[in-house]
Amino acid sequence: MDYRQPHEVLLFFGKGKNWGRGNKECLVAQQQYYRQLQLEGKVLRTGLQVHETGLFVSLFVDSDATLCAILEQDPALREEVAEVLQAIPLLTELREAV
Repeated sequence: MDYRQPHEVLLFFGKGKNWGRGNKECLVAQQQYYRQLQLEGKVLRTGLQVHETGLFVSLFVDSDATLCAILEQDPALREEVAEVLQAIPLLTELREAV
């Protein structure tokens, strides 16, 4: 898979090193940030993880550079209240079995 091409990415967020400071405003700002990106067509879905503390986001990005730019603007990541636990790239098209 060429990550420089458009693809979907599943992001799983968890507690960052500053989680204990109780910065709820930062987490609310994070959710609003991804809601705004959803209005712009970049986020396919968001939600709270059922068995973990943290956010789940499915993004459609043009490239890894776009993904990095999005993550750099995430309020909770900037303040280290949250961290990306896992980023899973997905193909958005079906391939024939080889």
